[in-house]
Amino acid sequence: MFSNQLVKEANPILEAIFDHPFVKGIGNGHVDDAALKFYVQQDFQYLSEFIKIYASIIPILKDREDMRFFAENIDFILNSEIHPHHVFCDIANVTYESLQHATPSPKAYLYQSHMYRAVRTGSLANIICALLPCPWTYNEIAKQLTATGKNTEDNPFKSWVDFYLSDDEDTDGGITQKLFNMLNELSKDMSQEELHEAKGFFLKSTELEWEFWEQAFYQQDWRFADIIHGGSHHE
Repeated sequence: MFSNQLVKEANPILEAIFDHPFVKGIGNGHVDDAALKFYVQQDFQYLSEFIKIYASIIPILKDREDMRFFAENIDFILNSEIHPHHVFCDIANVTYESLQHATPSPKAYLYQSHMYRAVRTGSLANIICALLPCPWTYNEIAKQLTATGKNTEDNPFKSWVDFYLSDDEDTDGGITQKLFNMLNELSKDMSQEELHEAKGFFLKSTELEWEFWEQAFYQQDWRFADIIHGGSHHE
């Protein structure tokens, strides 16, 4: 199946995500406050664009159940995925509202641009491939931390891990598995060239997930922010 091929080729990147110091810090129960704040600032902006891209899928769908699935996931991101942000904010002792007005960092800007490039192709498979590594890698992180005994009651990040563990790709109801199933169906009518293009979007998004952890851990922002933004939030 196409999904198996994607997972196999992306696995080295996933292993690198498991080994990232930010992710290891979640497992060990300690991440610097500065990294947590930077992560929430950037992820809030990223998810705002993620929602818009999810919404862009609905007009090209034909099945009402598929429309319902994406509509429900928009609601989930808006109203439920604030929970892991609050976990980070509570640990860093900062209010969530204070972190919602950042300008996208260089790597976050690149990630958003990459996703919009998938949208411009008009291919549902390309769009799903660009979006899917986000829920997939987080679910895998949660399962890996649990399997290695890191998701313990005394870990302050336990609630964060549990949130992403709830999307178990081995169940029929999981967001990740449903998206993989959609890709498998779409792939049956795709040419080798189209499959190659879609795979490229998936692998690039998976690497950009690694970059997202990297930028947050080291707070990698615009080096010449004052010049670029001129004191405003315009891009």
